[in-house]
Amino acid sequence: MAGRVYPPKPISCGILLSYRCTSECRHCMYACSPRWSDDWISEPDLRRVLSMLADWIVPAPSGRSGVGVNYGLHFTGGEPFLNYGLLVKAVSLAEEFGIPSVFVETNSFWCADRGRGAEMLEELRDAGLEGVLISVNPFLVEYTPFERIDLAVELSRRIFGRNTMIYQLEFYDQFKRIGLKGTMSFERYLEVFGFEGLRWVELIPMGRACYKLRDVFRRYPARYFFDENCRSSLLRNWHAHIDNYGNYMTGYCGGLSLCDARRLDELLEEG
Repeated sequence: MAGRVYPPKPISCGILLSYRCTSECRHCMYACSPRWSDDWISEPDLRRVLSMLADWIVPAPSGRSGVGVNYGLHFTGGEPFLNYGLLVKAVSLAEEFGIPSVFVETNSFWCADRGRGAEMLEELRDAGLEGVLISVNPFLVEYTPFERIDLAVELSRRIFGRNTMIYQLEFYDQFKRIGLKGTMSFERYLEVFGFEGLRWVELIPMGRACYKLRDVFRRYPARYFFDENCRSSLLRNWHAHIDNYGNYMTGYCGGLSLCDARRLDELLEEG
């Protein structure tokens, strides 16, 4: 049919188990927070989505057991460790379907005890998890004590080795260098490091960032964007996201759903 658009098959994807989180970070792309309802993706929906992704997800360049930020499949949120049982089930299902390069993204709130933290990571590894992405940035440490993040890094490096990703490592090094204990407000961060300390941060103008960090961005009238074409972003085949309500969001187009992800195979075939 003329005019139909046929999105490409996603070669890497993240599944938001929920929008519920322990933090309310100022830069969050999806405006996650503790105030979100306690809605989690259902097991039937999870199984349906993973069964389709199994045919499309490609491994990281280092192989099926390797990981990369923009490769394979990751479980995220919100904070996936808030529903640890569901996270273990999700990893087990991904393993059952043979999906490569599976990792979890976390803010490390759960890593307060060395013994229990190691047990959780080992259980996830045994269920089929290949790696961990640990978030570290000036907005997260307003909520999660740095000691927990640091312990999560230590344990993950021991259990997952080089498949431990720190996002972003530059901020982790900053906090280690000053011996940060507990949390730190963003205002205090700027006093210590200045705006120069933010030169590595990735601030994508969507979600909560547009409101809480509006003074960081240059402002333009709406007409400035009238001639822009977002087709390439909407039809990007890497790092798509599927949320717990079935929304299929490509690229960094949070809030724009191309279809019900539970019928993604139909969209790819019929346009």
